[in-house]
Amino acid sequence: MAPSFLLYRRWFTFRGETKLDNDTCATILAEYDATQAVYDDFARECDSLIKRLLAVKGYRVHSVTSRLKERSKVEEKLKREGKEYQKLSDMTDVAGVRVITHFDDEVDRIGTLVEAEFGIDREKSVDKRQLLEADRFGYLSLHYVCGLSDHRLKLAENSRYAGLPCEIQIRTILQHAWAEIEHDLGYKPGSTVPKPIRRRFSRLAGLLEIGDQEFKSIRDELKKYEARVSDEIRAKPTQVEIDDVSLNAFVRNDTQYHSLIGAMAETLSVSVVPTKGDLKRFATELRSLGLTTIDELRMAVTANQQLILSQLAKRDKVRKAFEAGSHMGDATGLMHLVQVIVAKKGGTQALMEFFGKFGYRASEGTNEESAREIVSAVEACTKVV
Repeated sequence: MAPSFLLYRRWFTFRGETKLDNDTCATILAEYDATQAVYDDFARECDSLIKRLLAVKGYRVHSVTSRLKERSKVEEKLKREGKEYQKLSDMTDVAGVRVITHFDDEVDRIGTLVEAEFGIDREKSVDKRQLLEADRFGYLSLHYVCGLSDHRLKLAENSRYAGLPCEIQIRTILQHAWAEIEHDLGYKPGSTVPKPIRRRFSRLAGLLEIGDQEFKSIRDELKKYEARVSDEIRAKPTQVEIDDVSLNAFVRNDTQYHSLIGAMAETLSVSVVPTKGDLKRFATELRSLGLTTIDELRMAVTANQQLILSQLAKRDKVRKAFEAGSHMGDATGLMHLVQVIVAKKGGTQALMEFFGKFGYRASEGTNEESAREIVSAVEACTKVV
């Protein structure tokens, strides 16, 4: 075995021998100047294609961005020792796309999609997540070097991209945060980092890895909760707390609530459709009124159903807001429930404060006019002077 210093010398000589000469660098930079617009368009096309593929599959990600490598960065890379570029396309990251996912298992899912829809250079692509030793710090991503597939290159508008490589990076939000901060600090895996700093990097990398795993675990647990909450409501409604998930199940499945919504729709001569978005807002409003469980909510609906319907029939502004034959969201009953409860307990002032706290805006007239109308209707229906 050669002495370590001899190995180092051979390595240094090899690196020196492969450093690009000035003429080659100048030729490649001239090629960059002549083709940078095509590379920029190519990066944008890969970006657009990935977004279309994600939309078709129904995959949600944090972001998809593209970039053209700056000329100064190309020149800097050409001057590094150990590079063997002969032409611009040998530099695989002139055009680049980055996909940032929410969860770590989505990295591989989107990687599978990229492999199926692009022409992958297997030798140059690398899963950098697998490169780290167990005791090393660093948080890396899945890198593909690829071009458009043969059938996409046959399209006239894509023919100019033949032979061009694009680097597609796929990483989670936390992986991206690590890479960005690490880059800003000037440290990378493999660099000589002072030992105390290296230890802190290592601890932080472990926390981020745990964070990725925990976010995925929370997502999976939420899905399981969504799947079982309807059964829990039927079996033990006194133990199911009101939250946006349980409230959604209640609105969609509760017989008593459906009776209320059906009668409201008949009063307004409208149809009922599922409310768009989550019901977090209504969950917060109900809990602010002291209703914390689904059983308490069900009892409140039963106790106030007739009052809700009676005051609704007396409110001209609400009827004007709905045209005959239009529709209302199935969470509308929750809105009228909380308004009736607040009006009964505190009158106009309390209702206006409630509107302000939760961001209500009257569809007809002002918030004060709506508050007075609701209170007047409630008082008339309950014969309160």
